Amino acid sequence: MSGPISTPSPVQKASRREAWERWVIIWHLVFYASLAIPTVLALLSGELNLSKSTIFALSLALGTWYGLIVIWLAPKTQWKYQIAWTIIYLVGAVLLWFPLARTHWAYFITASSFYGMMWGILPFGLAVLGNVILTAVIIWIQALNLGRPVTLSTELFLIGAVVIGWAAILALWMRTIMRESAARKRLIEQLEATQENLAAVERQAGVLEERQRVAGEIHDTLAQGFTSIVMQLEAADQALPGDVHAVQDHIHKARETARGSLKEARRLVLALQPESLEEASLGEALRREAARWALDSGVKTVFSLTGDSLTLDPQTEVTLLRAMQESLTNVQKHAKAQNVNITLSYMADRVALDVQDDGQGFDPQIPSSASSSGTGGLGLGVMQQRVEQVGGEVIVESALGQGTTLVVQIPIEVDPLEAESLPE
Repeated sequence: MSGPISTPSPVQKASRREAWERWVIIWHLVFYASLAIPTVLALLSGELNLSKSTIFALSLALGTWYGLIVIWLAPKTQWKYQIAWTIIYLVGAVLLWFPLARTHWAYFITASSFYGMMWGILPFGLAVLGNVILTAVIIWIQALNLGRPVTLSTELFLIGAVVIGWAAILALWMRTIMRESAARKRLIEQLEATQENLAAVERQAGVLEERQRVAGEIHDTLAQGFTSIVMQLEAADQALPGDVHAVQDHIHKARETARGSLKEARRLVLALQPESLEEASLGEALRREAARWALDSGVKTVFSLTGDSLTLDPQTEVTLLRAMQESLTNVQKHAKAQNVNITLSYMADRVALDVQDDGQGFDPQIPSSASSSGTGGLGLGVMQQRVEQVGGEVIVESALGQGTTLVVQIPIEVDPLEAESLPE
């Protein structure tokens, strides 16, 4: 058999062939076995209507005809032409088989392959017609071999109808399975193509997300460092020319900030994990960052930690560190605060960071403009994006003249036994 009922997909993968495709080689072997066994029996027989050389030549011709049409030519053509090649093969095969069947009864075994090829390849109506004709030919040959005339009787028609009917039912069942198998194969190929497209989209989304993350890292490190340097240099410029010590102090702070930013830039090239988190726990890193900022800004800063410290995933720790840095930068640039209280709280199901200042505050109902804030509108937006990526939220509470409180809450997963010791 050279193909299924429906047109096979142009994409044929050796690793996922149809069931009928995996059985094609077995089908070919069965045919040649059904031809070789009668030939051997015939050549070993005594009295025959044909000479043994003729029998061998006809058998060889039938095997060659099968290989030429069924194995070689038909599979290389389009499906609609395979039907034509099958008909050509069957006509030639029956003509070669007829004298062999007249010579020895065993060649009726070979005829079984003709039935299978009709049911497997030809359209159903044409296959039924071919089965009727082939069955009539077999009955005629049997009558000739027995030397009796063919007697058309009710029993003969009934037996023929039952045999062909059962064969037709079996063929319909096989065709249904083959169609469903081909449909599943096309569906799997479409699913694989969809998965490949989805993977490409996910990779692109990952690239965009990584770009946003890197942009946030740069903003939270280098941009803040540059802002601090500019502010120190502006302060030094305002102190000129009278207060030399103040100028030197501002320049010293700007130099230290520049060195830290340079070190941070080098770290960003190697990895985006903050150096402060590599050297200490989250609480200690926040405490050091708050102390450094207090020294840099001159604002009294108090850091406190509540709850039992837990080891969080790196992304959560980085998010909290960057959120505090961004909050302190905003306090330094806009709040005009005298005191800042920072609290890191470990709770049963979340970790929270509170940054509270006593500055001038603002009205949350009035959108802040990028031009007035001097931040380009990126600070709080970048912070919110970063927090949302880890499933958290940012809450800002403020009022004119009453300071500002920024809260970052991020859900965490802790062991149930550890959670019992954490505050609600």
